[in-house]
Amino acid sequence: MHAGGSFLTDSLTAQSALCREDFTPEQQEIHKAVKQFARERILPRVADLSVLNWTLTRELMLEVAGMGLTGAELPEAYGGMGLDRVTSALIAEGLTAGQCASFLVTFLAHTGIGTLPIAYFGSEQLKSKYLPKLVSVEMLGAYALSEPQAGSDALAITMNAAPADDGASYLLNGRKQFISNAGWADLFTVFAKINGRDMAAFVVERSSPGFSVGPEEHKMGIQGSSTCSLILENCRVPAVNLLGEPGRGHEIAFNILNVGRFKLGAANLGGVKAAIVTALAYALERKQFGSPIAFFDAIRWKLANAAALGFALDAVIYRTVGMMDERTASLSDDDPEHGRKVMEALEEYAIEASICKVFGSEALSETADEGIQIFGGYGFSEDYPLARVYRDNRIDRIFEGTNEINRMVITGYLLRDALMEKLPVREAAKRWDRLPEEGGNAKDWEFAALERLRGLILKFLEQAIILYGQDLKNEGMVGEALADLTIGYFAASSAFLRAARTKRREHILAARIFLNRVFEQTQARMAFLLPVLFSDRERRKILDQTQSLIPPAPPVEDVRRYTDLLYQKRAYFLD
Repeated sequence: MHAGGSFLTDSLTAQSALCREDFTPEQQEIHKAVKQFARERILPRVADLSVLNWTLTRELMLEVAGMGLTGAELPEAYGGMGLDRVTSALIAEGLTAGQCASFLVTFLAHTGIGTLPIAYFGSEQLKSKYLPKLVSVEMLGAYALSEPQAGSDALAITMNAAPADDGASYLLNGRKQFISNAGWADLFTVFAKINGRDMAAFVVERSSPGFSVGPEEHKMGIQGSSTCSLILENCRVPAVNLLGEPGRGHEIAFNILNVGRFKLGAANLGGVKAAIVTALAYALERKQFGSPIAFFDAIRWKLANAAALGFALDAVIYRTVGMMDERTASLSDDDPEHGRKVMEALEEYAIEASICKVFGSEALSETADEGIQIFGGYGFSEDYPLARVYRDNRIDRIFEGTNEINRMVITGYLLRDALMEKLPVREAAKRWDRLPEEGGNAKDWEFAALERLRGLILKFLEQAIILYGQDLKNEGMVGEALADLTIGYFAASSAFLRAARTKRREHILAARIFLNRVFEQTQARMAFLLPVLFSDRERRKILDQTQSLIPPAPPVEDVRRYTDLLYQKRAYFLD
């Protein structure tokens, strides 16, 4: 069982990764059924779902509830299906076949952050009362953490919960901002501070006296989803609706976000694949200078990079959720401490969950942007699909903690685990310039270059900890660069592990193209960090090591070979 973050301290020969080739027949059938539903029931109604339309959204939410998708991860005792996180990620990915981000936001906000706080932290009374209604969509769920002056700094919330005179309830006062599903939801997980001090989470019904919902936000994208503010004025909430323990609400807030992050990454994965197919079809059809534009090298480069991003993101998502499932497999639903233990297990992979979110949202952003470029002037037109994808995706770099915050999470957990010696960073960094002698194939440039990259990152991380200690968390530019190096290595190693395992020609080409891209970006980040962290003498030795990241053969031929295969298939064919 791999510990969170151990991909940096373990040799590549000791790493393994769950990938699509490991999916069970049941998982494959569920994924197929979800995609079919999305294509038949969501895609034809995208225009109607891209504006606020609760009647149609609710109709489709009831349909996915009938398929069991709204309770996929929940125990059967509450109407759920008791499925694993791999399947929940496949559901999120599969629903993107409907090409409607607005519906997906409604679904994910309800099934994830809108439901899981109760499932993991609610008393038996709360779970029995609310989970069956959330599964059936008799009630729609929402999650209320952000406030007008407390976004990324969630601990700065000012919503107050004062114990009422009756001793059996709390009076909540304050305002929440940018709450997904707010205009339609019946049930809210609301975060407040008891007597202005102890952070806590409460389950609040929409019908509660003193509870009101503000007007819909006028958003740039996801315009068919509901986003409103909440106003609570002496809103009386029964004390039994408190989730977990007073003063530990921050644990609920932050750990639930880990689930939201990998699911958002899975949804981004489906979006990347759909955008590639859309851009590919147009590039093969559109002719300029007497030839389809797909055969110009500039367009080949864009399509090959997009497909390589999709391949790497696929490997990242399922490697991460595979580790989560392995960690939680032995936990019993009947254990009174089940929710707390699940959250502890998921927190183990907070680094990987944040990578899923950052890498996924930025991969889709780049793919949509390059897709619009392939379409040229038509891409800028709302009559073509990528304009909507471009607008809708922009929120993904803000949702579930901004990408800047998630980069801080990555570096922060690496720092914490290194200082506590949970991750043997100091010991592993001693061997930073040595390739492993056992296993693998050191003659392969990809393997050797990835091991060299891993060693370099360890060297940079160790030096940053030596220089800054715990203050590293306040060194934003250094921390962000270290996070980027970590994201790049995790994604590149995940792509390599899958390609090395399948040995499929298209997988090997996609992995090579992606590795070249990561090594190029890595050198830029290291060039930034070198004068910050190292002396002149140390820099020269490290620069010598970075030369091993330069590919021995030009990537141009890989791009041409890969796109020739892509054009033959006329589809994303890396699954």
